[in-house]
Amino acid sequence: MTRDAPDANAAERAERIRVGGRVQGVGFRAAAQQLAQRHGLRGWVANVGRDVVIHACGPADRLDAFVQALRDEIGAPARIDELLREPAEPVPRGAGFTIAPTDTAPAALRRAR
Repeated sequence: MTRDAPDANAAERAERIRVGGRVQGVGFRAAAQQLAQRHGLRGWVANVGRDVVIHACGPADRLDAFVQALRDEIGAPARIDELLREPAEPVPRGAGFTIAPTDTAPAALRRAR
């Protein structure tokens, strides 16, 4: 199996990732969406308050690689000062990875609990 081929038996995980720093008005959400799609994840990314919140779901190894790519590949003018990860509700299979409207994530987070 190649790294790019999804493993149907890989353990899936869902996480809510809150990213703080210089992450708004710098193309961060679009870059995060592209990285998530490249890593085969499903979920969404949104501006929430001064931060960006990412809800991502997929094989655990791909989720870890995505978070590392956020740190390594999204460069200036964006800057990550803080990145917090916590478990989240799974995203249904077949869903894509979208950019959600600004400040809509808190309501989605409350519904997921």
